[in-house]
Amino acid sequence: MLPTGRLSGLLLPVFSFRSRTDFGIGDFGAMPGLFRWMNEARQKMLMVLPLLPTAPGDPSPYATRSAFGLNPLFIDLKALPEFQATGGEDAFSEEQKRQLAEARAAPRVRYDLVFPLKDAAFARAFEHFERQEWAAKSPRAQQFQGWREAQGEWVESYSLFTAISEDQQRRAWWEWPEPLRTRQPEPLRAEGARLERRVRYHAWLQWVAEQQWNTVREEAKARGILLCGDEPFIIGQDSSDVWAHPDILRRDARLGVPPDDFSATGQDWGLPYFDFAAMEKDDYRWLKARAIKAASYYDLRRVDHAVGYFRQWIRDEQTPTGRFIPPDEESHKRLGEKLFRLLSQDAGIVAEDLGVIPPFVRNILATLGLPGYRVLRWERDDMVYRHPHQYPAVSLATTGTHDTEPMADWWESARDDERAAVARAWPEFQGVESAKAFTAEVHRAMLAAALNSSSNLCVLPWQDILGTRDRINLPGTMSDSNWAYRIAQNAEDLLEDPQSRAAAERLAWLTASARR
Repeated sequence: MLPTGRLSGLLLPVFSFRSRTDFGIGDFGAMPGLFRWMNEARQKMLMVLPLLPTAPGDPSPYATRSAFGLNPLFIDLKALPEFQATGGEDAFSEEQKRQLAEARAAPRVRYDLVFPLKDAAFARAFEHFERQEWAAKSPRAQQFQGWREAQGEWVESYSLFTAISEDQQRRAWWEWPEPLRTRQPEPLRAEGARLERRVRYHAWLQWVAEQQWNTVREEAKARGILLCGDEPFIIGQDSSDVWAHPDILRRDARLGVPPDDFSATGQDWGLPYFDFAAMEKDDYRWLKARAIKAASYYDLRRVDHAVGYFRQWIRDEQTPTGRFIPPDEESHKRLGEKLFRLLSQDAGIVAEDLGVIPPFVRNILATLGLPGYRVLRWERDDMVYRHPHQYPAVSLATTGTHDTEPMADWWESARDDERAAVARAWPEFQGVESAKAFTAEVHRAMLAAALNSSSNLCVLPWQDILGTRDRINLPGTMSDSNWAYRIAQNAEDLLEDPQSRAAAERLAWLTASARR
């Protein structure tokens, strides 16, 4: 674990940022404005959702097409030289300009507008790069080529996979012609040569995104801010990694979770599963490579579905109701400890240990010095809430996650006895009326309860910091509202806007009082 000491920060997905020059979705260009606000609010860490490439047309940051790389949607076009060299947005058609204005003004991300607008902008920028930079073998083209060669397998596999997927009308890779589906060397080389320009395009987007992200990292470091990423446990079936590594990312069963108090049948996620036994044969080469790449992007990273590294629940034809692999608890303990030692080597991680988690998971994470989660509303035994001042120091306290309703809605939807139990257990509620209304006093007490906890790390969702009611995701639903939340203010104006300025001042005072 990175020796952070007591510090606090905020959770805000990059797609939720807003700036004057974005394309209707948050991008890396908005981050300096947010960092300025964070300095005023005394916040030292920004936690984001996964930045990995996602499936075409799918806004979920967990619908990943690769375990490596960055999502081109977050590229800041105003900082892309090739786009500006072609006239920038001024060169758009009148219809495109109208769509861009509509996307920027929308209260939520309009993916139906964002995807085609950014695709068109990237295509035009790359065409300029090919004609002016690549053809002339310019220094910029040489930088790109050097980066591409240094990345090795992942960028070539991802770029080729994405190019073939487009050429195959985005059919799933297992529906491709057999020589491509099974990655036969000669046909694959021939296809790569035929599609080289498109392969180069997708590699170029990754290069541009990583260049911009490196600039963000430098800005964050200069302002004393740690960046915390989010590493999904598994990736989608139709992804470059499952295509390239079917021996360790298996599709002969489906990953999910076992039955629990919330579901008598458990959950079938329809995802591939990790064959950790097969990984061990080459000393976990792929898993190590993924961890190293992620560590190069972030100061800390949130490892999603931590229990999956101890045990996986899979379903197949032989066991349609599901089974654990490995099959017994002692094997679970040995596997989890081994893998978390590997994942945390020379890196700071936070283990997402929420849901139905066996006690041994938290015990082993604690032994390894790896912080797990303490979501205030869930830390209770029946109707007795646990005292936040007694949380383990090696843990992360928070008022909610990207999957929970904002604390304002939670407070007002809670039963009277639940609110009364909170008021009894959390010292910050002494003298605060525990009635249903989410008042300014309740808001301040909730933030203070998390910040004053004994957890070394505290991360607060942006909506809870401001006391708003916007939701990022409602699990188990398919809606245009999921993964589309945008903040109300432009990042450049956060310290001028009365609401966000007041939030910074309130948070700074509470943070200083909590000695973070």
